[in-house]
Amino acid sequence: MSHVKNFLIGRVKFRVQGLPIFYLNKLRIYRISHIRIDNDIITFYIPLVHYFAVKKMVNNFECQVTENFNIFRGVNFLLNHLVLVTSIIVAVMVLLIADMKIYTVRVQCDDNNLVPAIYEYLTQLGVKKFMWKNKLQNFDLATELVDNFNNIAHAHVKIAGNTLVVNLVAANNHSIKQKTNFYAQYDAVIKEITAYSGTALVTVGDVVKRGDLLVADAYPDSVVATGEVAFENGGQISRLVIWII
Repeated sequence: MSHVKNFLIGRVKFRVQGLPIFYLNKLRIYRISHIRIDNDIITFYIPLVHYFAVKKMVNNFECQVTENFNIFRGVNFLLNHLVLVTSIIVAVMVLLIADMKIYTVRVQCDDNNLVPAIYEYLTQLGVKKFMWKNKLQNFDLATELVDNFNNIAHAHVKIAGNTLVVNLVAANNHSIKQKTNFYAQYDAVIKEITAYSGTALVTVGDVVKRGDLLVADAYPDSVVATGEVAFENGGQISRLVIWII
């Protein structure tokens, strides 16, 4: 049981030969205990925290140290530095939590007159500073903005760090925005298909023919579609990736 106790409280056992008795008085400041004297051999225990100081004092004498507390050494270090370790853990947790929130909402539009109304609409939806990033999954902001504002032709939403960026393209003021269908203008292999409104009916890698319906019921300027198209020139066939709508 004594070995277990020594392990738990972090004691180190010293057996020193030839140590003068008056040295014990010097060592008492290091809380030595269980002193036993056998002829010229003195045995005593000290707390682990004073190990190096005592070892330095008796280093000139023949001594044997029983140091079986390597595991406890790590635990003892943590206990002695509990405040530091706790502070580091708390700081890491704060940083992780801080990165999970939105701290800035930035709206960019080529028509600055629309920006105040967009900010007000986002606030009504609950999209604002200090909201959790994962709550944005509850919104399809790009579609919401295009569907609810007739003078917005295209919207793109992204998170950059802790900033929510909303990029908007205003509709042509000289035309009424109406939904339409988009058809392939060439035989092609789809390389990119992005529909910020409407419904995309093809995916990347699909082979389409001229006249095939690519995106249904979408606003103008809200669809990006490119494809690899084969062109014949003087018997040579060239393949280029171009816009196909």
